[in-house]
Amino acid sequence: MKKNGIAIIFLMVIATLVLFMQLKPVFQHPNSILYSKGGDAQKSYFNFSYYLKYDDGIRHNGINYPYGDHLQYINSHPLYVQLVKFVDNNIYPVANHGVAILNLTMLALFILALPFIFLILRHYSLPRWYAGIISLIILFLSPQFDRIHGHFEMVYAVFLPMFWYFLIRWHKGKKRTLWSVLLILAALIGGFTSAYFVAFYTILLFGVLIVECWNHRKNLSEYWRTGLYLFAIAVIPLIIVKGLVSATDWVSDRPNNPYGFYVYHANFLSIFLPPGSQLKSILGNHINMDFQWEGRAYVGLPAMLLAVSMFITGFYNLFRQKKNSWKIFKPTKKIEVFFYASILILLFSMCIPFKYGFDWLLDVLPPVKQFRALGRFTWVFYYVFTAYTAWFIYRLFRLLKTKKLPVVATVLLVFAIGYWAIDAGVNIKRSTRGLLNKNDKFESDDSEYLNRFQEAKVNPDEFQSIFFLPFASTCGDKLLFEHSLNGFSEAMKCSYHTGLPLIQSFSPRLSYSQALSSIQMLATPAIRKTRLDDMNDKPILLVCTKENLNDREKWLQNQAEVFWEDKYITLSRLPLFVFRDSYNKWHKSVEAEISSLQSFGEIATDTAINSILFDGFEDGSAKTVFSGNASFYSRKGQQVLLDKKIDTQFQKGKYELSFWLYVDSRKYDMPRAELKVFDAEGNQKFYKQMNTRQVHDIYNGWIRVSDFVELQPDYTLQLLIKDEYVSVDNLLVKPANAKVLVKTSNQNFFNNYPL
Repeated sequence: MKKNGIAIIFLMVIATLVLFMQLKPVFQHPNSILYSKGGDAQKSYFNFSYYLKYDDGIRHNGINYPYGDHLQYINSHPLYVQLVKFVDNNIYPVANHGVAILNLTMLALFILALPFIFLILRHYSLPRWYAGIISLIILFLSPQFDRIHGHFEMVYAVFLPMFWYFLIRWHKGKKRTLWSVLLILAALIGGFTSAYFVAFYTILLFGVLIVECWNHRKNLSEYWRTGLYLFAIAVIPLIIVKGLVSATDWVSDRPNNPYGFYVYHANFLSIFLPPGSQLKSILGNHINMDFQWEGRAYVGLPAMLLAVSMFITGFYNLFRQKKNSWKIFKPTKKIEVFFYASILILLFSMCIPFKYGFDWLLDVLPPVKQFRALGRFTWVFYYVFTAYTAWFIYRLFRLLKTKKLPVVATVLLVFAIGYWAIDAGVNIKRSTRGLLNKNDKFESDDSEYLNRFQEAKVNPDEFQSIFFLPFASTCGDKLLFEHSLNGFSEAMKCSYHTGLPLIQSFSPRLSYSQALSSIQMLATPAIRKTRLDDMNDKPILLVCTKENLNDREKWLQNQAEVFWEDKYITLSRLPLFVFRDSYNKWHKSVEAEISSLQSFGEIATDTAINSILFDGFEDGSAKTVFSGNASFYSRKGQQVLLDKKIDTQFQKGKYELSFWLYVDSRKYDMPRAELKVFDAEGNQKFYKQMNTRQVHDIYNGWIRVSDFVELQPDYTLQLLIKDEYVSVDNLLVKPANAKVLVKTSNQNFFNNYPL
């Protein structure tokens, strides 16, 4: 054991030197480097650093003002940041060095995986020198290091090897109570770092449980106690993490159906084909060799050749009665349970069986679909299969030597280690490319940014929060605004240096109602901004980058008073009365116009009544109703909302078609709405997919979808909508410049805006 300890220290020194050579400036000036300036990376830096500097408790108040968000849902390393906060409050001030702490923590917890990998290989009777070399290869080939470009908590490679090693020790049956406690503690630490880590832990133990139940299928009565014990230590951390988060969460409408479950999964190419492979460029035009980067976990050339050999042998055995040729691949009893469990987990990471007609299983196990990146579960297979490959190669090496083929054995070993080392070297070089970016966002010194306020003789404390343009936000993968993230980047920088929180958030797990109310801030003046009810009377700091803005953004910017600008950004004062005054002004103008409209029953207008189409879907079946007594509802498939031949009484010209669409949380994305126009002969004259994702006009969880179309007599107007859980109400077609009042049983609408 003492020799193992010396070997581990030696290996960790080597790993540190490798990283030092690749990332020397990080070790020298850790707070001066950003590993990436991309959106995910900046969010991670900001969430961690802002909390460390200004917040405490479980609430992050730097985003989603005035509500904040739970630490567990925003990639802010909830448990670790509490520990660092304790150090800052009681031992040494570190609050201004969040970037440095994250940068060094990622490297440290990556290297800390090395002792566990080494001990696992030693457990499988591999010699110390060989286990040491392979440990370094497995570590530096790890797909987790590639996450250093944005998904910072995923770089913490220590957790999976630690789970596996503790499980090995538990499996041996000695001191099971001790190893059970260590397993649960490790899973809790991982779970309060990222929910994925407790999921990795649970699925690893479940995989082992399934394999062992199969192995004991003839005598389950002898295994049930052990199986129950294993099941208990598998689910306890999951229950604790989920239970504590749910008990402390003040939000009840978080998204449960994120985008990505059927997209961000693995396939065999993402495991056995290296990134940037020449094979992809050669065969890519003939065979689909694409795979999602989330599923990438390349195991290296020796492991890939072993997998191919196993596949060919297995295929060959299908046509032979004797199966002896397969025995050479049979794993030793020490590793076979983990080997077969990792294969089951690999299938899960490939979205099997869900994508092959078994999606109904997600209704039975709803928490499973919350993992938008199934491909990450390949990491379990990566560590197990590379360890199995190392064991197999050494076993083959020993076998060749006993067959008196020492030269062949040595060549095999040198070839395997050499090519594997090349793969690891290429991976670490590729993963560290572009990491040394200057930290010009979250510097420890605030003076550069605060000088802007001093120059303008403005105190940041006079503002309550920051709103940025161009607008960027998301709402549970339903509504999405990301045409430019430069304003978001500048706003995070301003927030970090001033302490002013951001109104917007780019978290896909944010409360639906809160996400919608921030998007609604850019709605037309006809819609009251509900978020203002929970804000004070201080003005908002408007941070704008000098990019092209849409009409809504330009209007808001014009309402603000610029007090500082350079060639990149403007800082402006936006009083809240701008929203209230514009809303009141719109209503007063509507009240003045209504009296001049000619009434035709439920519709009053200033144009010919025959040029107006309205459908309140009062015979619909939707449980969620926008106005009146009913709304249109479709469970799934494509539906025709409108198929109308324009008669001769219709005026020729430009028309607006609008309707209200419910933001249903049961599915990610928004329904696809298609607008078509056909001439008298049936030829399609116009087609447009309507915008249902970047919409600001929001009212009570519904969005107003609209577009313009040219119509004339004898044309046919069609509106199709396709998706699951579609609820539509108040479909209105009117001349573009017409004024139309629609009276429903419980509310009136002017130009399809609620009064």
